Amino acid sequence: MNRRLLPALVALGFFAALLFGASAAREGAAYGLRLAFTTAIPSLFPFFAASSLLADTGVLAALGRVCAAPLWKLYGLPGSAAGALLLGLTGGYPVGAATAAELYRAQQLSREQAERLLGFCNNTGPAFIVGVCGAGVLGSVQAGLLLYGIHIVSALLTGLVLTTPGRGCTPHIPPAASAAPPAFSRSLVHACEKAAQTSIQVAAFITLFAVLAGLLEAGGLLAGLAWLLTPVCRLFGLPDDAVWPLVYGGLELTRGLAILPEAALDGRFLLPVTSALLAFGGLSVWCQSMSVLSGTGLSLKRLFAGKILHALIAAALAVLCSAALPQRVLTLAPMAVPLPAPSYGLIPAGIVTILLTITYGKRRHNRL
Repeated sequence: MNRRLLPALVALGFFAALLFGASAAREGAAYGLRLAFTTAIPSLFPFFAASSLLADTGVLAALGRVCAAPLWKLYGLPGSAAGALLLGLTGGYPVGAATAAELYRAQQLSREQAERLLGFCNNTGPAFIVGVCGAGVLGSVQAGLLLYGIHIVSALLTGLVLTTPGRGCTPHIPPAASAAPPAFSRSLVHACEKAAQTSIQVAAFITLFAVLAGLLEAGGLLAGLAWLLTPVCRLFGLPDDAVWPLVYGGLELTRGLAILPEAALDGRFLLPVTSALLAFGGLSVWCQSMSVLSGTGLSLKRLFAGKILHALIAAALAVLCSAALPQRVLTLAPMAVPLPAPSYGLIPAGIVTILLTITYGKRRHNRL
């Protein structure tokens, strides 16, 4: 098939769906815009501005000098990567990817180093996990904090899979340019402009995927996809009701979390499904990350592989945590869901998933 034919057919199909499903598209767009400008942008805009400001003023470079030794010994990355990792774990999607791109443009990371860093620096932030997911969806700040801890640990483990420890002394990376840093006022203006541009891109992708979800739902395609994925859920020991949050979350993270109460999952499955969704991010987040990396020429292979590995490890760690906390009670707003006695049969699956992922992923990371 001609390379141009398939994209043309997809574009024509999307246009036809908009014509015949105008009502569903309009409702999806309204939902996406509301979600973007009431939840995503207020949380992300300050971190977008901060990441650019920290890079321009040399704070990330100073942080890199402090973290150079552990980053090199564990991940084979220079200290400059610390800024992207820290902001990615605190700012949310796609701040980590945007910061890695900034460091690459500033020649503080090589192409290979930036691509390896993308595999584990792009993560969900605490504002979203604790505030939106924990307090809002699960009805428990403690559950949100637990999920955030799992998210951090699984991201760091994912980095161990996708990188190679450095050997010898920490390499000295000379500064890319000898020019004096820009004035703070200029850096502030640049940070605000770049944050606004990136925020608009994020809002656009959230809205687009909300429209796509509405059209797919109206056309019955989501129901068909759910039917196809139901056997996969059963293979992993998940109930059939888990398929809908996974389907919606695979498209757009917030939408998948929002329908968790409708799935009525018990405590054995609630944390693992939620943890996997937060780590995976969804296609919308992937496109947001592609947008902030546009023009850099960086390969996205490790970014995609990292999100899949992150989801597997995060789900496995959540299984272990669920079994270790049998007395905790989670509340899915607006209904209470007691955490039953631990299913000890899930514990070996969680341990095996983590060990196999790290072992075999480590052997094959150079192929990415």
